[in-house]
Amino acid sequence: MKVLLSWLREYVEIPYSVDELLDRLPMLGLGIEGVERIGEDAVLDLEIAANRGDLMSVLGVARELAAAARTRVRPPSAQATESGPAIGELTRVEVTDAERCPRFTARMLVDARVGPSPSWLARRLEACGIRSINAVVDVTNYVMLETGQPMHAFDYDRLAGGRLVVRLARPGEHLTTLDGVDRVLDGDVMIVADAERAQGVAGIIGGADAEIGPRTRRVLLEAASWHPAMIRRTSRRLGVRTESSARFERGTDIDGILAVQHRAIALMQELAGGRVLPGVIDLYPNPPAIRTVDLRWRSVPRVLGMEVPHSESGEILCSLGFQVAPQGDGVRVTVPSFRRDVEREEDLIEEIARHHGYDRIPDTLPVESTAQGTRAPALVAEDTVRDALVRAGLVEALTVSLTTPAVLEALRLPADHPWRQMVPLRNPLVEDHTHLRSTLVPGLLHVARVNASRGTSEVQIFEIGHVFSQEPTGIAERRRLGILMMGTVLDGRWNLPAEAVTITFYHLKGVIEALLGELRVTGAATAAAPVSWLHPGRAAELVVQDDVVGVLGELHPEVAARYDLPAGVCVADVDLHALLPRARLTPRFAPLPRFPAVRRDVALVVPEDVPASRVEEVIRASGGPWLEAVDLFDVYTGAPIDAGRRSLAYTLTFRAPERTLAADEVEAVVASVRRALEQRLRAKIRE
Repeated sequence: MKVLLSWLREYVEIPYSVDELLDRLPMLGLGIEGVERIGEDAVLDLEIAANRGDLMSVLGVARELAAAARTRVRPPSAQATESGPAIGELTRVEVTDAERCPRFTARMLVDARVGPSPSWLARRLEACGIRSINAVVDVTNYVMLETGQPMHAFDYDRLAGGRLVVRLARPGEHLTTLDGVDRVLDGDVMIVADAERAQGVAGIIGGADAEIGPRTRRVLLEAASWHPAMIRRTSRRLGVRTESSARFERGTDIDGILAVQHRAIALMQELAGGRVLPGVIDLYPNPPAIRTVDLRWRSVPRVLGMEVPHSESGEILCSLGFQVAPQGDGVRVTVPSFRRDVEREEDLIEEIARHHGYDRIPDTLPVESTAQGTRAPALVAEDTVRDALVRAGLVEALTVSLTTPAVLEALRLPADHPWRQMVPLRNPLVEDHTHLRSTLVPGLLHVARVNASRGTSEVQIFEIGHVFSQEPTGIAERRRLGILMMGTVLDGRWNLPAEAVTITFYHLKGVIEALLGELRVTGAATAAAPVSWLHPGRAAELVVQDDVVGVLGELHPEVAARYDLPAGVCVADVDLHALLPRARLTPRFAPLPRFPAVRRDVALVVPEDVPASRVEEVIRASGGPWLEAVDLFDVYTGAPIDAGRRSLAYTLTFRAPERTLAADEVEAVVASVRRALEQRLRAKIRE
């Protein structure tokens, strides 16, 4: 915001030179974006914080400088000469939504002669970046810069019905604004209209139909308060940002509107002549309660680390427009309506610190007890997962968490699949980002497709991220792991056949097993299971202690074709919320074995539908305490094995911690294992 220094000096004594101001203002929280010197005068280009709408005015900046100099602001005086019929006899105003427009005021000037503005006013406007138009319009801009309250002047004789209606636009309603653009409005845009048509977009820009011109004789002047969020949304939707919208977005002084009206109508009468009709139309159905904040004097040194004299603190607050009354061991501070940013005790202490001087606060070490920082266990566990997968040769990917339900159609999901319970966004910005993702799989498949389309056939990636779903109790958010592998597992494999290095289901399963080993998760197994988006017969569930925590397998050929991917792409989806609580991240020491191991092989024939994990489960259950390891080393089908059956061969490792096992002891255990396999699985033991 641009401020003319000579204009500031009309309202406050400034004991600083221009160079001193450039050093002082940043310490008050007013950034300097630039300065333009005009002789002995200067134009300051100030950077205003989003929560300080009161500083979007000359008077607001003057208040800050008055507090810095421990003096008071001299506000401009204004008194119009009223005559003629009351304003209510000529016009009326209707507000249909008091939440979006909590206050609306209007005054009227008649018998005006609209001409150019005097040179002093035009120069001030142009120095602040606003073009001079005519005396009436220039007064609205001048008073806006002076007080921070935007307003708009209508040519009363061009208003249908001679009245104003504040309402929502009708969908498709047209309005030609002052910038010459014909705008089509939707039903969420608040407008100021006459009895027939829109005459301006509320708080943003006026319409051309009732524009003030040389033939204007009767001026209807409005000053209102608008909901900041509504102005921000409408300004963004229409692509229009004005001096008016910039102030309403930050919030204006709702209780100061009448004073601004009186100031503007009096100045308008001074420059354009005419008569001001008696009275004011003031629609203010729900005035806010007076805000007070209690300030305890002991809180000031606790927050700032230094004492500030009570008298100085009170003087600072009074200079800024606060009212201070003693109360107990502190004061009760009445917050002025223009300070929307002050809500609690710390806000008042910040005001005292700014004007006492940040540079006067001593450098001190913190006296509170400190403790060594720690990381959340969940983050430590995720890092363990990440490190394990990187060591397995995978690269971490990051995909966008915003998506659309259309991405699920390629996955062959049934209508009741949980992934379809997606969470919609209330205000999506683009049509492809309308929902929060419910799975990581489509994002990884998209990454694979992009790489494949660019000639990169070897893609081994993983992602750790949040997914969301709509539950009866609300929105559920869970942490999941996605893995995708395609291509080959070895570089420089000129002497190996392609089938030996091409990624298969078992490579993916090996990565999962390595991860489980790193997390020290016990009781984990994979079991064949149908998954709609995975290849039938090449899909499995990851089960940990009887709970399904994920799925893995080869991508269904139809899904692969829809993503333009080759056959054999392997994908895993793991629920980290369910898996990580079962992890044991702290390693436990186990001494090196002092006695030798004894190994025995067991070969058996079982039906093909009996999973190897079930066989291993029976072996471990019957192997006794000496059984240290069970390793599958051979799977065979074909003659002389009967059709529908297969041969599995295992190496069993036995070891006792306190002595060397005898051969007959081990043979007895092996015999027990064989009997258990025959009885529980009806297996045929091969000799």
